[in-house]
Amino acid sequence: MPLNLRSASPRPATVRSDQTIPAPLLFPPRITNYIFSSRIWPARIKGLLLRQVFDPGSCSAMLLQAPRLADGRLIRGVLVGNQIDAIIEQFPPLASLFYMIERRGWYGINSARKAHIKLVEDSSTLRVTQKRFPHAILLELSGGDFVDTRYFRPLDHEPDFDVIQIACWSPRKRVEMMIDAAARIPHVRFVHFGHFERDGAPDELAYRDACIARAEQSGANIHFPFREARSNADTVTGKEEINAWINRAKLGLLTTKLEGHPRFKMECMAADRPVFVPRDTTVPTRKHIVDQTGGLFEPNPQSVADTITRALAQRDTYHPRDYVLQHTGRVNSLAKIRGALRRLEPTAEGDGPPYEDIDWDGRNENLWWGQSAVRHLRELAEQYEPLISRN
Repeated sequence: MPLNLRSASPRPATVRSDQTIPAPLLFPPRITNYIFSSRIWPARIKGLLLRQVFDPGSCSAMLLQAPRLADGRLIRGVLVGNQIDAIIEQFPPLASLFYMIERRGWYGINSARKAHIKLVEDSSTLRVTQKRFPHAILLELSGGDFVDTRYFRPLDHEPDFDVIQIACWSPRKRVEMMIDAAARIPHVRFVHFGHFERDGAPDELAYRDACIARAEQSGANIHFPFREARSNADTVTGKEEINAWINRAKLGLLTTKLEGHPRFKMECMAADRPVFVPRDTTVPTRKHIVDQTGGLFEPNPQSVADTITRALAQRDTYHPRDYVLQHTGRVNSLAKIRGALRRLEPTAEGDGPPYEDIDWDGRNENLWWGQSAVRHLRELAEQYEPLISRN
């Protein structure tokens, strides 16, 4: 049954500060990967496929460490961000001052030629990326892998919901699949909320209102906190607040079709909640989904309902937090970043490791975005350019 997208009052289409919007490739990732794997396509054509136009509105960056001089030698700083090639074209001194870490923040292939380290979010592109960028250090990491287990952890209280989904109000999230599944198991208590990618644009509010109406008409047992929210200011995004909500449920659910590596999935696991995702979703969304952490379902309401019913009955067999602490999470992922940086910047005799203090929890809200990112990058280039001549 299609959703009835009712009209909503207009709002400015502003981009939320933690929205991930990769600069688009010419072709879908599957086609791009095929072309790069084939020997019949010339290198020039392959290069054009990865060429991206600088989009200041979706530019993102974060300073992990500032450059400095040590005994007259320049120790480069570290920047993480997207659109690396375009950033260096805009601010050339950054190429000499910083090691650049590329984060894509979406499924598909990384594209920056001038990145020293690439966070390969989509493991299905790893072989192609290695072939295309043999000079770069590749790490199978994404923002979600840096989940901070100090904040996302189990709390000492009984859940008052069975299933939680936190996902933005977008049709690609397929919220109606969750609603129709919930209608089949009305004794199971669901909770759903999410932010607006464009801060409450009319189509986002319409989709949200249509989903709530569908749930009410179907008899689904779903609680929609923030159902009257008109912008992101009316919702919650902080780590402690999100962790409290996750702890109010027994397990996490994602019905998304197109995605990168969702932080919500990893935050649930860190809070010791198993997570269940659709079998047809992207490779990054399925990452870390193993028997210990959750499972896959077919992308239809009945399969969702059956999977949730089984998972609730065998909830004690899952141990997702143990998995996170052993295989991923902030501590393990930062160690990989530091190891890669040490390969690029060997420690001089008598010096301590130069990148031991870098930190990042992978959350988009801690990045500079849009014009704010452009302004900060310009300031970094101007502030530290004198170090180049003193090196």
